[in-house]
Amino acid sequence: MLAGTALAAEEPDLRGLVEAARAAGADSPDIARMALAELPSQRQRRDDGELDFPFSVGIDLPIDAAPRDLNATLTGPVTETGRFVILFDVALAKASRRVRNLREQGSRKVVSVNRIDNPAYLRAVKALDVASIRVERRPGDQTLLMRYEEAQRKALTTPHFLEQPVYGAYSFRVAEIDATKTLTLHYTLIDRLAGTQLTSTVDVVERDSFSVAYDVDPSDPAQASLADSFLTERRVVDWERAPVVVPLSQLLDRALAAGGPTRPIGSTAALLDGIARERSAALARAAAEKYDARPLDDPRFDSVVAIYTPEGMGSGFYVRPEIVMTNWHVVRNSAIVDLRTYDRRETFGQVIAKDPRLDLALVKVQDRGRPVGFYAGASLAPGERIDVIGHPQKHLFSISRGVVSAVRRLKPKADQGGGAEILYVQTDAAINPGNSGGPLFAGDRVVGIATFGAMMKAGGPDGDKVAVPMPGLNFAVHYAEAKRFLDQALRGE
Repeated sequence: MLAGTALAAEEPDLRGLVEAARAAGADSPDIARMALAELPSQRQRRDDGELDFPFSVGIDLPIDAAPRDLNATLTGPVTETGRFVILFDVALAKASRRVRNLREQGSRKVVSVNRIDNPAYLRAVKALDVASIRVERRPGDQTLLMRYEEAQRKALTTPHFLEQPVYGAYSFRVAEIDATKTLTLHYTLIDRLAGTQLTSTVDVVERDSFSVAYDVDPSDPAQASLADSFLTERRVVDWERAPVVVPLSQLLDRALAAGGPTRPIGSTAALLDGIARERSAALARAAAEKYDARPLDDPRFDSVVAIYTPEGMGSGFYVRPEIVMTNWHVVRNSAIVDLRTYDRRETFGQVIAKDPRLDLALVKVQDRGRPVGFYAGASLAPGERIDVIGHPQKHLFSISRGVVSAVRRLKPKADQGGGAEILYVQTDAAINPGNSGGPLFAGDRVVGIATFGAMMKAGGPDGDKVAVPMPGLNFAVHYAEAKRFLDQALRGE
């Protein structure tokens, strides 16, 4: 059963909670607390273009339904999360369009400009001549002098010529668009007091129609009236990307109609395993409709995973069929992490060991994977070619190449434990944010775990010194340190 399930016996069940909330009214003070959690990989899926828009929960009942990260939702005290928590997973968020009609519409635009003498300029020059003569006749008259200065200013600021636009015919396109947004939302409602759960799905379809004008010339004199009659492409895109709001009452009513949470959870691992299986099946269905290829027919990719936490993402790799190694700074204080494999399976893992000094951690994963083999031998030759596999700047499953520049010992950071020097592999292969925790391969053997790049101070846009990466100077925890950490952490298992 999930941790922290001690609540007062009078805590209402789901039906009692919904009935009490409706009786209280939407404007009454909150009568209960509830936690809402979106799986961490949802943000990456939006960045990758898999999800066209986000979703949000409309709080239409007097319930303090606060968004929380996955770790806090599943492991925090029930007094903080509330008796009921909801985990969300977006299976589909697709925006589509159908163009009903595309037509040409005629209008006018500027095709040339004629220059003509400006009568106002001619008058200003004449007035300046008159004022000049009067000042010459009466040089001490301050009033005439002021009039002369004003006439001089007007002559200098009045344009010599007027530009007269010449208009010609052109046409722009008008599209009549029917737009649709389709959301399929899987959610798991958990009763932490009873140790039960319910998985359900909500489908939402939103539709709208737009008349959109394309290629309107900026010089068209009818721009104002056209803006009243037609929308721009930007407006359609904004509608397509806007969140779809699902009322909390709809989610709870659907759960009640299905009988409420009655299936035993068993354990956190069992709960996450069920969610992961449903997600992987949905991703497999979506992948079957795409025509992208594996970036490389390379079995090493099957050992690498993407790791998501509320703070960001990093890389990792299987060192045992169900154990993934990564950096400590990737997982930090997370107890549960969200992972994606190269074949698009989504799974979860629990952090079982970490060493901030070495910047290493181990995650026990529910879906088994292909473990790597570590380099054998006591020496790693400078100049040997290495490959880094990871997710630089969230570009999933990328490979970069370089050589072993050196093997050297460096002092660990004081805030990560200090102590004796740590053995690192220095390389010129590109290591960027997102690569952290990923493997360095020499052939098919791991020689290091990508950890950090050296930084230097450089001038910023405002003249301040800022830290920027030093090209070609990156470091990975040496395989000897990683093997020793792995053996010690798993001793007795």
